[in-house]
Amino acid sequence: MTERHTGGRDESTTNDRRTFLQAIGLVAASSGLVGTASADPGRDGIDGSNDGGDGGGLVPLTHGVAVGDVTATTATVWARADRDATVHVAYSHDQGFDGVGYDRTAVDVETDHTGHVRLEELESGTRYRYHVWATRAAETYRPLDDRDDGRGPRGEAERGDHSGDESIEALLPDAVESGTFVTAPAPDEEERVTFAWSGDTWGYGDDPVEPPFPGLQTIAQREPDFFLYHGDTIYADAQTPAGKITANTPLDEALEIYRDKYKEMRDPPEEIAERTNLQELLETTSVYTVWDDHEVINNFAGPIEPLMPEGRRAFREYWPLDRDDEAEPGESNRFYDSFRWGKHVELFVIDTRQYRDPNVELGTKTLLGREQLEWLKGALADSDATWKLLASPAPLGYPSDSWATPADRTGYEGELLELVEYVRTESVSNLVVVAGDVHKSVVGGYDPDDDGTFEFVEAIAGPLGAPAGEPDDLYPALNPTEFFAKGEYTNFGTVDVDESGETLTVGIYDERGTEQFTKTFHADEINAGDGPEPPSRIESTFDEDGDGWLISQNGGSNRPVYRATGGNPGGHVSDEENQGGVAWYYQAPFKFLGDREAFYGGTLSFDLRQARSDRQFDADPVEGGDVLLASGDTKLVYEFRGPESTPGESWTAFEVPLSADATWIDLTSRDPIATEATFRAVLAELDTLRIRGEYRAGDDTSYLDNVVLSR
Repeated sequence: MTERHTGGRDESTTNDRRTFLQAIGLVAASSGLVGTASADPGRDGIDGSNDGGDGGGLVPLTHGVAVGDVTATTATVWARADRDATVHVAYSHDQGFDGVGYDRTAVDVETDHTGHVRLEELESGTRYRYHVWATRAAETYRPLDDRDDGRGPRGEAERGDHSGDESIEALLPDAVESGTFVTAPAPDEEERVTFAWSGDTWGYGDDPVEPPFPGLQTIAQREPDFFLYHGDTIYADAQTPAGKITANTPLDEALEIYRDKYKEMRDPPEEIAERTNLQELLETTSVYTVWDDHEVINNFAGPIEPLMPEGRRAFREYWPLDRDDEAEPGESNRFYDSFRWGKHVELFVIDTRQYRDPNVELGTKTLLGREQLEWLKGALADSDATWKLLASPAPLGYPSDSWATPADRTGYEGELLELVEYVRTESVSNLVVVAGDVHKSVVGGYDPDDDGTFEFVEAIAGPLGAPAGEPDDLYPALNPTEFFAKGEYTNFGTVDVDESGETLTVGIYDERGTEQFTKTFHADEINAGDGPEPPSRIESTFDEDGDGWLISQNGGSNRPVYRATGGNPGGHVSDEENQGGVAWYYQAPFKFLGDREAFYGGTLSFDLRQARSDRQFDADPVEGGDVLLASGDTKLVYEFRGPESTPGESWTAFEVPLSADATWIDLTSRDPIATEATFRAVLAELDTLRIRGEYRAGDDTSYLDNVVLSR
C-alpha cells in the first residue's frame, strides 16, 4: 500500500477531517480558535498559549486516539492532552456527516491527562468515523443553534456555512486526531465477524526487540472488526528509554514509569524509531485490551504484589476500557467482561493476574479468584452465541507458568479441571480459546474426557515484538491433538466466523502477513458431550500412546516413557531409568478426574511390574500412600500390605476398593480413617489420582499398564 503523508498524516484523512469539521461548524464555534490559529500556525496542534485570555485555545493531543470495548450500541474513545483540558469527540456514520454526535470529558493531572468518552445510542453493525480535539475551556464547541438539552453542550451538531473561515479550516486538521471503528452486530443479527489478536511488544530480556513492529501495520491493513491486544502490551520490567520497574522501585516512582512505558509504546523516542505502528492500528479499528504480567512485573500475583495497584492504574488510564462503571483512579478495577458480536460470537475477556494466588507450594491455587471463576462459568453456560471465544492471556492447554505445565507443577490445575469439567457437564459447545503469553504460535484441540469430540480448541499467537522461542508439547493430561506449532518468529492470529455461523476459521500469519496456518472448524466439531452422566468405566490400556499420564516427582511433573510393546499385553508406560531414591507417582489425566462420586463402591485396578524387586510398597512414602486421591486440600491414601502386595519383575495385578470400608487414610483430618462422607466428597470433585511408581530406595524402573476405574 502506497502511503501519502501531509504533515505526517494521510492526505485523504486530512481532507476528510477538514470536511467533517466544516460540516459540524467547529471552525467558527469560538473566537478563541481564530486567535489561536493565527498565533501559532507552525505547531502540530495549536497550543492555545496566545488565545487572548479567553481560554478557548486548542490543546495538543499527544499520543493518538483509540476506541475500545465496543458493543452494539456503545464505544469508549481514549485520548491524551498535554495539559489540563477538555477533550471533545464528534462522530458520525462513516458514509456521511448527517446526524453528527458529540460528547466531551475533562482531563487533568489526576489521570496523567488521559480521558475516556463513552459514546452511546450507536447503531449496531455500523461503521463510525470520529474526530477528537482538546481545548483549554469547556465552552469552545457547542451546537450552532446554542441549544442545551439539559446535559450541557452535547447532542447533534448542525451544518453551517463557514466558507469565510478557510484559514482556520486549513489549520484545524493538525490539531485533531481521527479514527474509525465498527459497532458490533446486535445479538439477533447474523453477520460475519473477523478479528485479529496478538501481544508481547517491546522490551524483553537483555536484548529487547525494538520498534517499529510490522505486525501492527499488517493487522491494520487487514481491517478486522476489532483487535484483541492480548497481554504484555508493555514490558514495564525491561529496560527501555522509559526506564525499568524492579521489585525495589519506590511506589511513588512506579506510576510515572508505567505511564511513560505506555507513552513510548505509542510514540517512541526519535533515537529508537519513527513509530511503533500502534497509533496507526488503533486509528483503524477498535481494541479489547487484556493485561498479563509485564504490565506490572514478571509473573506477579495481584493480591500480594505491592506494585500492582500502580500498574493497574496506568493500564486503565492508557486503554479505552469500559468494564467497571465504578472504577476510580488507583482503586480496584474489574477487567473481566463479555462482549457480544451478533448471533454467532461472544467474546469473554478474563483477568488471570489481578486475583491469582502466588506460585508457591500450595496444593491448589487460583488464577481467576472464586468470583471471576463463577462469573465465567455462568456466562459461558448462559450464552446462546454459536461460538464462545475465551480471551485468556494464560493458555489452558499449553505449558506456562499458569494453569498447566508438566515441567513444574503449579497447583493451578485444580481450577483448570473445574473449568473444563463445567464445560463438559453443562454442555458448553463451540468453545475456542485465544491466548498469548508464551511467545510462539500453537493451535490444538482438546478432548479431556476422551469421548472422541473436542471440549475446546485453543489457538495461541504472538509475540509481536518480544523474542520468540521454540514450542513445547501440549499438556498431555488434557488429551490434546496438535494441529500446528511454530516458534522463533513474530506473528499474529485471526478468527473469522462466517455469516451463517457454521464455520470458524483460525489463521496464523507472520508479521508481514504471510500465511503460516489456517484451519476451519465446523459448529458440530467442538461439542462438550452428553452432559453430566458419568461413564461406567474409564481406562488407559496404553496400546497407542501414553494416554496423557504424567510422572509426578519432587513437586514437578513430566511425561513417562511410552513403550509400544512389552505390556500386559500391548503397550505400557514407565519412568526413565535411574530416577533414584525419591518416591514418585504415575499421575492420571483429566479423563479420570472431575465428578466421580458415582464410582463410590467401585474399584481402581492396574497392572505393575518392576525391573527388579527387593521390597514391598514403602509404608512411609514421602507423599503418603500407594494410591492417592485428592480434592483440594483433602488427601486420601491407600496402602498395600503383605508379601503378596509387592510388584514383581512380572506383571502383577492390583485392585483397590473405592470405599471407606477399605481403610483409606485421611491425611488431612484428625480422624485418620476416611469416612464415607469424606470419601464421597473427594470423589465428587476429584482433582488428583496417583499410583505409586517407586517401590524401593535407589535406582529402579517401574512399569504401568491397564488402569481401569469401574463402578
